[in-house]
Amino acid sequence: MDKAGRTRRAYIVEALLEYMIALLVIDAFLAAILKQVGVSDAVTGIVSSFISFACVAQLFSASLVRRGRSMRKMILILDLINQLMFTSLYLTPFLPIPQGVKVGLFVVLILGAYLILNTTFPLKYKWLNSFVNPGERGRFTARKEIVSLIGGMVFSLAMGCLVDHFKAIGQERTGFILCGVTLFVVAILHFVSLLLCSEAPEEAESAPKDTSLSAAFRLIAKSPDVRRLLVIDVLWKIASYISTPYYGTYLIGELGFSLTFVSILHIAYSLVRAVFSPWFGRIGDRRGWASLLTLGLVIIAAGYLVNTFTTPAHRYLYVVYYTLYAVAMASVNTSLCNMNYDYLDEAVFSEALGARNAISGVIGFLASLLGGVIVGAIQGAGNRLFGIPVYAQQVNSLIALVVVLALIVYMHTVIRRMPRRAENASR
Repeated sequence: MDKAGRTRRAYIVEALLEYMIALLVIDAFLAAILKQVGVSDAVTGIVSSFISFACVAQLFSASLVRRGRSMRKMILILDLINQLMFTSLYLTPFLPIPQGVKVGLFVVLILGAYLILNTTFPLKYKWLNSFVNPGERGRFTARKEIVSLIGGMVFSLAMGCLVDHFKAIGQERTGFILCGVTLFVVAILHFVSLLLCSEAPEEAESAPKDTSLSAAFRLIAKSPDVRRLLVIDVLWKIASYISTPYYGTYLIGELGFSLTFVSILHIAYSLVRAVFSPWFGRIGDRRGWASLLTLGLVIIAAGYLVNTFTTPAHRYLYVVYYTLYAVAMASVNTSLCNMNYDYLDEAVFSEALGARNAISGVIGFLASLLGGVIVGAIQGAGNRLFGIPVYAQQVNSLIALVVVLALIVYMHTVIRRMPRRAENASR
């Protein structure tokens, strides 16, 4: 097997293992851990949003690049530290320390893990994708996602059943500790999968001339195309982080779903996303990532509309929302990254991706704080807004819907009129 082929296969395995870890530190699983720590729903949503705030670390990605320094070795070390910090989250609630210290330690671990993850993300993305044929990025991404989704749904169900089983027999602590042990094993396997990936071709020669933090801001200042793409990220992060971080507590709280049901729901999500990923990948390769992103935004707008009407009395509307969300995510995340290839010089790919994610991440985090204020205010008023019975997550979903609709208009009036790079436009 040649070096490129072996790396692509290892990349698929690496993505699966990384996804398995991510599944246990987001949404309902993260909400369950935080309940063990003893924090409120509003604080849980804000902690969940550290994933957005930590995107600011992507501004420092370029500063890691030095001529003669192996990016592969640095990414290997930092990724291992990052995964072990995620693993430690499951042990924190049971440490014999004061509750306030537990909360502080939990925040340090999750924020630190996401800061490291985001620092290495642009470099790792460029490194591993350097072994993928430019004209096959969409199809390769679809294959990679399908493997991750199928493996992830089995893993998520197993972990959900494990936690629910031990909770049912009064040994919830044992269930969470076993989750931590499992994550440790997966983290080691993830490290091994990265070891199997070869050094990026001509890595030293491709190092950017200016890797300072200010270079990222200068890139934004001098490039109208980067600024236009940044607006997409900002609006998407606002919609996502004012709503999604608060769904985890809604699921296991007001809606009354068990972690086993949440895991089954995730299986359905994975199957739907796996079905649509290959089709969407072909659309991205042939028609461009802006077209694919617009399609995904229309679908997620429908999902937010449905979730605006989701209540305990109509809790299974959440299944409809989550199905639409699965279809949309088969296009949105991939499109946001790959749009750089359509509109920017590949030489500034890492810097542009890092700057876009960092700035939009900070704004997304501020949006999550607003979401937390809304959750706290409405719950404090007995689930009422202006005297009208309503749940906070319904209001947050409505705000997200309005923002996504604005983004769809922006895609049609601004982005679709931008000229694509010649080699991508002629694919």
